[in-house]
Amino acid sequence: MLNYLKYFVFSLLALWLASYFIPLPTPSFDSLYTKVDTASKSLKEFRARPLKKILLDDLTWEYYAGGTGDKCILLIHGMGGTYDIWGNQIQFFETEYKVISYTLPDEVHSLEECKNGLMTILNQEGIEKVMVIGTSMGGYIAQYLIETDPDRIEKAILSNTFPPNDLIEKTNGFTRKTIPILPSILVEKLAERNLKKVVIPASENSELLEAFLLSVPFSKKSLANRFDILTDSFVPDRLDEKKMRIPKLIVESDNDPLIDPELRSALKILYPESLVYTFRNKGHFPYVNTVKEYNEVVEAFLKTKPQE
Repeated sequence: MLNYLKYFVFSLLALWLASYFIPLPTPSFDSLYTKVDTASKSLKEFRARPLKKILLDDLTWEYYAGGTGDKCILLIHGMGGTYDIWGNQIQFFETEYKVISYTLPDEVHSLEECKNGLMTILNQEGIEKVMVIGTSMGGYIAQYLIETDPDRIEKAILSNTFPPNDLIEKTNGFTRKTIPILPSILVEKLAERNLKKVVIPASENSELLEAFLLSVPFSKKSLANRFDILTDSFVPDRLDEKKMRIPKLIVESDNDPLIDPELRSALKILYPESLVYTFRNKGHFPYVNTVKEYNEVVEAFLKTKPQE
């Protein structure tokens, strides 16, 4: 009996250790989204376009730069995004604007590193000022750009995002601490479960969104580091008129499952000068599951002349 128990315990330990090294094959978008429609064709066409690269502090940043026009839009994705999650917006706006979208390297884990990478990309492209659109974590990064480089921000759209706060760390601190010690396959499955049970239902059960998010390559390192960005704090200077005068639009959804209502309210209190547009029952990714309305809202704001 004792030998059996030893064998059982050693077997469990072996399985636990082996789980750390189980490869995590990422399903392709095509295998998850089998419809042959405009959305899938458009994404395939966009992904076939070449990307550019910069090297900064031994990290490679990949980004897309295209479009025409005198003004430039910088798109900043969220925690689970990549450059191509903005494909619908890029294809819509690039006939009139220069457009830049990037994928955050897995190793980046601070707001300052995000800023340095983005400013290096803009310098590489010869862009002095941008109209920035950031969603979720990207909206938080956009606020940091406003705070640290206001001279380079012409307009800002803060989409489905949050202001500096301590609530995220309080509610997610334990999760952040456990990520490094859990097997990757378990962390991935927990994230997938949350996606299917919470995020997708709130986003009109969008099959396109689900296929896109599930086909993004998973990295435990990236997940942990992006958590660090969410909780990397800074104090906005609300007495600086230059920052206050940057035209801002807050985009939110009334049923966003990932942004606490308390944080949505706090964002509007922090930037009372902002315009606000609220989507009804569109979830955390309105730029994916309600493309037409989202693009129209953004276009109207970008074309609005700043008040003197």
